[in-house]
Amino acid sequence: MTSYSIASALVLTIPENSILHNESFPDSYDVFIKFCSAKNLPRMDMVGYNDPYFVARIDEHMSFTSAISPNTSSPTWDNEQWIVRNIPRNAKLIVKLYDKDDEKLADDYIGRFIVDDLIDYQPPQKGHKIIGAFGQYNGRFYLSIQSMQSSDETKRLPRYTFDGPCRYFRHDSYAIGRLTMLNADCVYSTWKIPMRRISVYFPPYQRQHWNTHYRSAQVIFGKCPVSLLSKTTIKLTHKALYGRTVKHNENGHLNSADDLWKHVFVDKTTKRIKPSIYTYVIDNYTWRFSETGGQFFTDFASKHALLANGSEYVRYAGEFHIRPKNGWNHWNETNDDSNEWEIVFDNGSGTYAPSSDLLNNLKELLLFNFPNLNVVTYDFKDPKLKKSVEELKAAMEKYKSVTKALDQLVSHYLPKVPNICDGTVRAENEDIR
Repeated sequence: MTSYSIASALVLTIPENSILHNESFPDSYDVFIKFCSAKNLPRMDMVGYNDPYFVARIDEHMSFTSAISPNTSSPTWDNEQWIVRNIPRNAKLIVKLYDKDDEKLADDYIGRFIVDDLIDYQPPQKGHKIIGAFGQYNGRFYLSIQSMQSSDETKRLPRYTFDGPCRYFRHDSYAIGRLTMLNADCVYSTWKIPMRRISVYFPPYQRQHWNTHYRSAQVIFGKCPVSLLSKTTIKLTHKALYGRTVKHNENGHLNSADDLWKHVFVDKTTKRIKPSIYTYVIDNYTWRFSETGGQFFTDFASKHALLANGSEYVRYAGEFHIRPKNGWNHWNETNDDSNEWEIVFDNGSGTYAPSSDLLNNLKELLLFNFPNLNVVTYDFKDPKLKKSVEELKAAMEKYKSVTKALDQLVSHYLPKVPNICDGTVRAENEDIR
């Protein structure tokens, strides 16, 4: 693993502020799975090689989806690792491989294999045989599995607890970007971050149901034909915004709070932190979020029901924004290195109306996953939140002015090429994605 050894990853125990469950399972094991590679995959298209990825499941209780390995019949995955706590002795692993095709509604199925014994795993000498839909041989897959009996502490975690590593996935949509027009590159980004031990801080019995008193939620989750159409639209849009594709994706590991700032919140074009407001949901295993705003398409793309893929329940939801720890009045807009940042979370979701009593749980979850992260929480009705958002909006206007001035300065001195968004010109060495 990147920041700690396999052995240390398995023996890590629960921090003092974690919420332990009274139930303890006698046959409990912790496993570390490293997905390595595959070879001799058959071509699924007439032209070119495959763009393979895999989906791994343990007992149908939890799943792991890999990054896409483009244009190869022998993919290698360097950072696809999975730590799961408190699984039963008879747990099984099922791995299915697919060929990603951005032009099709469904990806081509390559095949699967099953590991019947995770605890006393013995790797086949020639790898796992991948069996296709009609029983044919479709290549080999290689992985390693290490296991140990759960400690007294981890036995009290919920069954099938995901415990890392923490990763991020960003998907860029150019179609939505041209509608939202949030930046000069015409890109709308969505983020998905699997988080460790969500069920410890937000147990299943505390899931937040959709708000039955909220008219917009009634339209989505009701029983009328309009509700069916609304939910179908939401699910299709969610797939378009969060689905992994061969292009326009980025992923990596998050080993610290610094990684979160560097890889997630620093704008890829300006290399600076952009003042923004985001909507977010936390579901069983994942923190999803995207930028929101008053413009129609931006507002629609960041709806909580859309982020939750039309689910009637979430673990938590709301909005968050970033601000300098010393306030926007002391913000150095031209040198982010001189600023110390914090994230302000609230429970502002009309669709799910999450309880403010769980805001502290949210803060503890974030600090567990990203130690030393500066986190502030407010109830959505708190006047302090309103003031913080007002100051943020003023900073957003200032950021736009500075960014526009820099773009004009750069464009003035460099050769021009057509702008893919609006047909105007753009600096020759400016990133055109």
